[in-house]
Amino acid sequence: MHNLTQVGNTEVTRVQSAFERALRRNGRNDKPVEVTLTISDNIKGYLLVAEIFHGDERAVEMISVPREPSIAPAPAGISITKKLLWEQSAPILDVALITDFMFVLDTAGVSRYERRDGKWDRVGVLQAASSVRDPRGKLDLESDSLTVQLPGTTCRGTWNPSVSLHCDAGSALTASRNTLESAESLPTHFSEARTKDLLLLAEMDGRTHMYDGSGKEVAAFDGWGADFVTIPGGCAANRIVSTSAMGSDSSDSIALYDIVNSAPVRLSDPAELSGPVTALWPAKDGALAVVRNVLTERYEAYSIAVDCGR
Repeated sequence: MHNLTQVGNTEVTRVQSAFERALRRNGRNDKPVEVTLTISDNIKGYLLVAEIFHGDERAVEMISVPREPSIAPAPAGISITKKLLWEQSAPILDVALITDFMFVLDTAGVSRYERRDGKWDRVGVLQAASSVRDPRGKLDLESDSLTVQLPGTTCRGTWNPSVSLHCDAGSALTASRNTLESAESLPTHFSEARTKDLLLLAEMDGRTHMYDGSGKEVAAFDGWGADFVTIPGGCAANRIVSTSAMGSDSSDSIALYDIVNSAPVRLSDPAELSGPVTALWPAKDGALAVVRNVLTERYEAYSIAVDCGR
């Protein structure tokens, strides 16, 4: 890549992501290609020029990207807080807690932990492996019942006195993919959030698309990552926590947003994380975020809460 501008790494990552989205929309095949990317700029924004070599064939792609407007400071008094719940070397898909018990869903199955003398001891494990390349999974606890959603499969059962599950076909997670299923006729998407009679989808083009109650698209914007959720309760109820639109090998940040006049308005300063977010699920009055630490390469599960300053 040839960078002919004075912009820093964050902006270079953003414009490079825009080019990758444009290349995907162009519908090229999956055969290996060699790409030489040049970034230049002018007063209006950036120009990306890509020379694409596929065997003896040569093609040129160009895309313009507007400059990122300056971001106003978030309103005082609202902040994102995070608390480390668990870390391990195996990829974590979700974590759920109830009283003195914790359940960790990873790529091998569900582990049950009990808090004893201030530390977590594993007291049970149930195999429930996912065969998806980039797996996703979600845990739901209610009283003594436990539900595990995996791509194309939903397992239901109990966790007390021990974990016992029965699995059936069908899930909110698409079989053989890492996208979400929907009963509605919606575009393929990675995340969805509902607020103020609006539906927001993180779609395959890397943008966030917004739909009204009739299913009509009313807006689309850049700047959010592929993971966002609606806060279900508390002082930030119906607001949205979203990741930043960074690359898969870069450290993410998360922030709280509201939707005003079909546009995102940031309500908190970004909370920096130790790596890219690999999972983000709604939790009571907040969210659960899984992060792959770029230094240790371990997976960390965080409880995400909103402090409204009251």
